[in-house]
Amino acid sequence: MKLGLFESPGKEWDEFASRHTDLIFYQSMWSRVLKEGLGGQPLYFYLKDGGEIVAGLPGVLLSFKIFKILYASIPYGHLIGEKSYYSVFLQLLEKEFRRKGIDQVRLTESPFSDSYPPESFKPIPARCTLLDLKKFDTKRMREGYRSEVRTAIRKAQKHGLLIKRAASRNEAETFSQLYSSSMERNRAITRYPLRWFYALFEILVRQGKADILFALTDVNEYAAGVVVIYSKNSDHYLHNGSAETYWEARPNDLIVDHIIQQGVEGGKTTLDFMGSDPGDLSLLRFKEKWGSQSKDLNTYVKDYHPFRCKIWEWGKRSASSRPGSALLRTFRD
Repeated sequence: MKLGLFESPGKEWDEFASRHTDLIFYQSMWSRVLKEGLGGQPLYFYLKDGGEIVAGLPGVLLSFKIFKILYASIPYGHLIGEKSYYSVFLQLLEKEFRRKGIDQVRLTESPFSDSYPPESFKPIPARCTLLDLKKFDTKRMREGYRSEVRTAIRKAQKHGLLIKRAASRNEAETFSQLYSSSMERNRAITRYPLRWFYALFEILVRQGKADILFALTDVNEYAAGVVVIYSKNSDHYLHNGSAETYWEARPNDLIVDHIIQQGVEGGKTTLDFMGSDPGDLSLLRFKEKWGSQSKDLNTYVKDYHPFRCKIWEWGKRSASSRPGSALLRTFRD
């Protein structure tokens, strides 16, 4: 058996990955988004037995000056392939992680695959919310909603809101502004820079693999937006952003309604609302009010250089303060 690495994954990796998952986050196309959007180096590890790939781990290495973190893709990334090889594959991977000077590794389960908790990794729980689209009747879509949801959609329509797809690179910037505004209001870290949304637009939206959907007012102002990513059988609600001015008009509800209708008409089986902090009850309620079900989803973390990792985690927790923000900027610059 041989451990190998693709820094620019292509056809061979995609053919292997497609045999085990239909999620776009495991495809080489997604590695381009991570590289151009986050400035990371794709590291797609694989194990071969007899010349055939039998196990793999898609990843992106992000370097913050003195700190290196390997995400097994974003938002989902874990071991794929034949489970009988996982143990030996992980042993070889850990040696390679140390050889490359990686400080921390993060593997995130996919809600569409069986769980595999790697030994010596610490699980960090989240809640992932999935909506079964098969239960909806295409002719009576909104009858399947709760009354509060139907009321919210009628309110958005009374305010004259309409759905618009982003058609230009400039609208990727518009969404970035809505996203940043929402993060600031919620006192959360703005994790994704403008170039991330440019990469999503240029690599995925232009090829029909994603959309940036806006709720637009009758005077052509952007009330809210959502980035939705398309896998073969599922749609993924990746990012959202909104203008506080239009909260009462319920623009986000109108966009989700559009995504659901679009998914049902397209024969998709699931709308994936992605992961949430288990303590963020208001966000979970928004996702579940559509009839979705939430399930546990773990990110498995291992610190290979504990002292550096403690500094990094302190910086993230303190990001809303001046010292924490300064520390994170120092690492990123």
